[in-house]
Amino acid sequence: MSFFKIRSIQSKILSLFLFLLLVVQLVSFLSTFQASKQLEDIQLTNRLSNAKDVFETQFTNRSYYLSAFAETAAKDYGLKSVLQEDNKSFLVALNNHRKRINSDLAMAIDNDGLVFAQLVTLKTPEGKTRVVVGKGQGAYFSQERELFAEANTQLIKLNDRLYQLSLAPIKSGSRDIGWIGFGYLIDEDLALDLANLTDVNIAFVLNDGESSELIAANQYKRLSDGIVSIDNILKNDDGAYVHEEVLVGQLVDSNINAVLYKSKADLLASIGVEWLRLALLIALTVALSVIGAVAIARGLTQPITQLVSQVKLISQGNYDKSVAVDGSKELKELSDEFNHMTEAIVSREQTISFQAFHDSLSHLPNRNSLLKSLAKRKQAQQDFIVIQLCYLGAEDITDTLGYQVGDEVINEVAERIVKTQLGLSCFHLGGENFVLLADMQEVEPLIEQLLAQLTIRCQYENISLHLQFAVGVAISSLHNGGDETELLQKSNVALQHAKKNKQAYQVYDPQFDQHAVERLFLTNSLKQAIEQDELTLFYQPKLRLSDMTISHVEALVRWQHPEKGLIPPDAFISIAEKTGQMDALTRWVTNAAVSQYVSWQKMGFDINIAINISAANIMDKSYPDYVISLKEQHQLSDNAITLEVTEEAVVEDAQKATEILCYLREHGFKLSIDDYGTGYSSLAQLKHLPVHELKIDRSFVQHLSTDESDKIIVRSTLELAHNMGLSVVAEGIEDETALLWLKAQGCQLAQGYFISKPLPADVFEQWIENTPYHISRTKN
Repeated sequence: MSFFKIRSIQSKILSLFLFLLLVVQLVSFLSTFQASKQLEDIQLTNRLSNAKDVFETQFTNRSYYLSAFAETAAKDYGLKSVLQEDNKSFLVALNNHRKRINSDLAMAIDNDGLVFAQLVTLKTPEGKTRVVVGKGQGAYFSQERELFAEANTQLIKLNDRLYQLSLAPIKSGSRDIGWIGFGYLIDEDLALDLANLTDVNIAFVLNDGESSELIAANQYKRLSDGIVSIDNILKNDDGAYVHEEVLVGQLVDSNINAVLYKSKADLLASIGVEWLRLALLIALTVALSVIGAVAIARGLTQPITQLVSQVKLISQGNYDKSVAVDGSKELKELSDEFNHMTEAIVSREQTISFQAFHDSLSHLPNRNSLLKSLAKRKQAQQDFIVIQLCYLGAEDITDTLGYQVGDEVINEVAERIVKTQLGLSCFHLGGENFVLLADMQEVEPLIEQLLAQLTIRCQYENISLHLQFAVGVAISSLHNGGDETELLQKSNVALQHAKKNKQAYQVYDPQFDQHAVERLFLTNSLKQAIEQDELTLFYQPKLRLSDMTISHVEALVRWQHPEKGLIPPDAFISIAEKTGQMDALTRWVTNAAVSQYVSWQKMGFDINIAINISAANIMDKSYPDYVISLKEQHQLSDNAITLEVTEEAVVEDAQKATEILCYLREHGFKLSIDDYGTGYSSLAQLKHLPVHELKIDRSFVQHLSTDESDKIIVRSTLELAHNMGLSVVAEGIEDETALLWLKAQGCQLAQGYFISKPLPADVFEQWIENTPYHISRTKN
């Protein structure tokens, strides 16, 4: 008490104020301390959460980029054009694509899973990147076949190296002829790049559920040397680290996780409150004045409270409010950074959301948006129409005028679709493909109005482009049993049918799928049929009219399928042409026919066998060399084999066809023009072709007995051929009247069901024994 008595009232007031100030500052200090601790926890959580968001965005974008580029490369005409050339040319083309995205892996796989091209990058001891042919080239792809059909980018392990790989189908028309893929290496460089972006350490770990194996990390040496254990980081028994695991993919039965971790001390050092400065500020406020102390206390506590509140709002996903702090420069900067951070997060989330649900070129809603919209409509049990639309000639436009003009055309079409006043929801599936959703209504008037409004004539580089469209339609009420992807598939089937048949639009019909499944089944089985000798030859006799002798036959291939029975050539010849298997098929037929000829020679029959060869065989000199080799191997006489080639094959490249035919004629083969009169060959071309005979198409022969016009055409063809020194075969004879008329006109050979239908070799041999016609036999 004596201490207070010797003080003045001013001192007592000052002492009281100082005491109160100390109490207030102490309370403020404690409040600040508590708020700072909360801020530290929130910051730790947000720091790692933000790092995780950045990581997932980067990794996902990388996947999208790989997937998009693989699809683009798969559609590249230049790459497809060297697909059938030598492997070196294809590797050069493949490497050019790889350079565009600087990928670490590029590969191409055929439909059987054989890797026929593979390029990988290796680092030399000097740190330079070198591209080499992968060890997997020539081997079958080790991954499951289902990987090919997966839309997402996959993780694979090749030669103990982990890749992020995306595959896309190489198409010929609507058919898959192989797969092309590009991949990035998951290694220390990737971990280092991502660590720099996220400002946390990155490690890629293989986890089989029982143990963890380190694959790559930006601190790989530190982790592999045992200075820090990845298992200790994951267990975090001592609380020294904070970490987050992100599943980036699977490898067999193991998960590939990205571990984002950081020392807790490092994180707190960068975000912690500077307590020494705070203590100094408190001391200064006491020294200056009670008013200053209160003002400073208020100036410190209020901004921090606002910042803590803002942090809580951000952690809850509420970005609407911003912080405005009146105080020190540092606090203002901190509040500004908080506001900038909030804006950046909002902008990034909006960008990610937009990219996830919109096409990057046209900015129209993409496939993801379409699937959501379809799901909502089906959930609401609404009847609606799915219209899949594309404009024709997109590849020609891109190949001729370049990708920039191709993109401009896509945007022009997208803009025109959006402007149609038909109440349609528009989605862009990429390239020239669009999908429109319409409420249930009459289909034909809707499509007519749509196509009328889409009539577009574009002008690019003095070239006028008149775009034409094909449309496929699926009606939801007719397919209630399937999911939304089934509706898309059915509209696409209808679209392909419209394009194939050159129709403006086509509504889906269930029989389309049946034909497509049957054709796909045959496509996938044909190669195996050729290799496993499931094919057989039938022989249709040709009658020499001068002496009514069977002297020739035509070899006609059939497919004796183990499940579907005998399949006629019309069902699979076109498949062989489109899948590049025509050469193998023709070689099989040629070898089988030559063997049969030799067999009949031994039996005493001297019967010429005619073999049909395609345009592909004429344009490739390897087939003529093959058939010449067979002739020499079996010591066949000249004119033992007739090679029949269609007019179409000759017209395609008359000069080259003439050269190949001359080459075959010089080696003793009889040559025939098949289906004469149905193609576009001119008399000038015919005059220069080194052929021996013409084969009049059945369409001119079947009705000879009743159609005078056909008689005029056939008589003229016979006179033309005879004047040019050519013999004539008439096919499609179905009655005796036509046969006798042709004999009277001087036709050399006749073929048709009136004489005999095509027969297997053993049945043909039995037929010979009972036929009323003479049989050409070998001379003893």
